[in-house]
Amino acid sequence: MKKRVFYATLSARVLVSLTFFLTGAVWAGDPSDTARFLGGNSCPHCDLRYENASRNVAKGVDLRGAYMFNINLYSAKLIGANLESANLHTANLERADLSRTKLDRAILSSASLVGATLIGSSLQQLTARDANFDAADLSNADLATADLNSASFIFAFAESANFMSADLRLTNFSKARISGAQFVNANLAGANFSDARLPSADMRRALMARINLSRANLAYSNLSGAVLTDANLQKADLTGVNLSNANLQNADLTGAEMGSTLLEGANTCGAKLPPGLLATPC
Repeated sequence: MKKRVFYATLSARVLVSLTFFLTGAVWAGDPSDTARFLGGNSCPHCDLRYENASRNVAKGVDLRGAYMFNINLYSAKLIGANLESANLHTANLERADLSRTKLDRAILSSASLVGATLIGSSLQQLTARDANFDAADLSNADLATADLNSASFIFAFAESANFMSADLRLTNFSKARISGAQFVNANLAGANFSDARLPSADMRRALMARINLSRANLAYSNLSGAVLTDANLQKADLTGVNLSNANLQNADLTGAEMGSTLLEGANTCGAKLPPGLLATPC
């Protein structure tokens, strides 16, 4: 009986010790790396996972390839920092200032960037599926070829931003301000741009099947060659928009403003058009 109690106690102690060891190994970043970063110094390829760097100031630092999984960077200032290929999965970057940062090929999947500033930043080939950019400022940012599937940009600012060839399927740009942005060859299938303002946007050859552009302001934008099958364009402002050679099959343009809209070569088979416009034969 005593032997059983002894072995049971020993097993419990071993289990507790093993749990503590594994928990420490999994949850903690490297202490020396953390000290360097919190001191405002460069730390490329550092292990900073789960660390609390809220309000940290580290301008222009080199954080290339850093492992920053679930790090807390709330209201941090990383202006001009190099975060190329860094892993920021599920990170908290709310209200952080990331102006002119390099985030090319970085991972921001499921990260929160609500209210963050990314003015003039480079985010080419970024992976940010399910990330939250609500009310963030991405003006003049470069997000070419980025994977932003299912990301949220509600009330975001992205004037003159570059989304060329980006994966924007199922994204939410509702009420966003995106004037002059580039979406050439981007995939916007199933995206929500309701009440968004994107005048003078370049959306040539974009894939926009089932997109919601209801009440959006697209005045003088270029959508030539775009695929807008089954799109919702109800009450959208399409003044001066170039829709030449676009595919608008089964799209709903009820109540849309279409003064000076160019429809040469467009496929409007089955589309619901404003009074005075006839759909092309199917």
